[in-house]
Amino acid sequence: MIGKRRPLKGVRFSSRGSSTGSNTLGSAATDSQSTGDETPTQSVEEVPASPTKATKGTKRKRGPTNMKDIWNLQPETRIVVEANQYGQPIGKEASKLAEFLGTIARTGSICPLDTKQLKHLSKYVLENILRIVHEKFDLQGKVKDFDILSHVGKLRKEFKSTLKTRYYKEMVQEGRSIEEIYENNPSSVHDDRWKWLVERCGTPQVVAHSEKAKESRTKVRYAHTAGCTGYATLNAQFSEKEGREPSRLEQFRFQHLCKDGSGKLSSEAVEQFYNEACKMVKDSMPIPESYFAPQDNIALENEAYTQVFGPDKDGKMLGYGRGMTKSRLFGYGSVTRESQTTSAITTLIEEMSAKHVQQIQTIQAEQAVREKTLLEEAKSRFRMEATEREAHLIAEAEERFMKLTEIREAKFMKMMDAREKKYKALIDECMAKGMSIEFQSSGLDDKAFSSDDDE
Repeated sequence: MIGKRRPLKGVRFSSRGSSTGSNTLGSAATDSQSTGDETPTQSVEEVPASPTKATKGTKRKRGPTNMKDIWNLQPETRIVVEANQYGQPIGKEASKLAEFLGTIARTGSICPLDTKQLKHLSKYVLENILRIVHEKFDLQGKVKDFDILSHVGKLRKEFKSTLKTRYYKEMVQEGRSIEEIYENNPSSVHDDRWKWLVERCGTPQVVAHSEKAKESRTKVRYAHTAGCTGYATLNAQFSEKEGREPSRLEQFRFQHLCKDGSGKLSSEAVEQFYNEACKMVKDSMPIPESYFAPQDNIALENEAYTQVFGPDKDGKMLGYGRGMTKSRLFGYGSVTRESQTTSAITTLIEEMSAKHVQQIQTIQAEQAVREKTLLEEAKSRFRMEATEREAHLIAEAEERFMKLTEIREAKFMKMMDAREKKYKALIDECMAKGMSIEFQSSGLDDKAFSSDDDE
């Protein structure tokens, strides 16, 4: 219901000593919308929905978001908004901030509609928008004012599109006159500003731009299922759970899951894209996945995502949330309102240096252990080979010694046989001649020994 207030549950609040501006919600006076330089007031200007009391046969609708609880906060109370390292709001408070910026974009007395872009508004109007935001939210110096105004500009553009769809297109299709369209202006938009919007909608430039936008919209293949939860919040939840930042392929998966909690992807086209990218990652691994560090897998998945989905356009990084650019993601741009680029890069370099030193020490320790193991293996192998060779040499020497011994024994036995035969022949010869024993003794001994010496 339009008039029902929703309590702010689950959000953190902070207090401060003084307030820079009014915190009460004023009336949405349409007289304040005559020009773009008047003093804005904090009023809520919404797109009118169906009447509060539904008529017979008419379905009762919810109506616009008013965020009355935030508009009616006490003067010294603010909602604390957390942000990631890239300066993007995260958490439940980020959703409240986005909804509150939507009420600002739809409030003509705060954010006039009679300019092409938000940046064309006066400096005072832009400063007043920032003042209102900082009165209601404690951004802790992490979210840049530029990002706040950029988000308001996007919501303002969407509000214009909603007005065009509800109050202009149907009457043009029905062939109504321009005067009838002027009279069909929303009750929350001033007559002069509605005429400005109607006149602008009929220009050739806007018509051509609208047709181009319609064509671009038809090329959107994968609709996310994140709902009102921002991509930055989903990435922060993943990082808190896994202890690391997700790859772009992982981002694509949990941003396109079914809302029933089954863990399945939302459509066949999404599943086909995801499976194709996973196959490319698997084919790109030259070694088993267990040998890869997490950062190696992330690099492969990011490369597969880029090859399947195509390169990023206009420096924007899909999947990281609103306002993310390559320069901000890789540390070349400002991260916070206070421009903490230098300290962030220095910290990153120090962390990388420390990690590099640690990796070198680990490699050196592993190399020392490996060298010690190889040395012990070499010593053991050398001792085994020396023992085997020594045993072989001993066996060979024993074999040669045995052969020499057999040869010497054979020669000795042969020599003894020859002597025996010689002695026997001499004795037989002496006995045959009848010589005396004394003569045989003396003669035989001299002759035998002389013959032995000759041999």
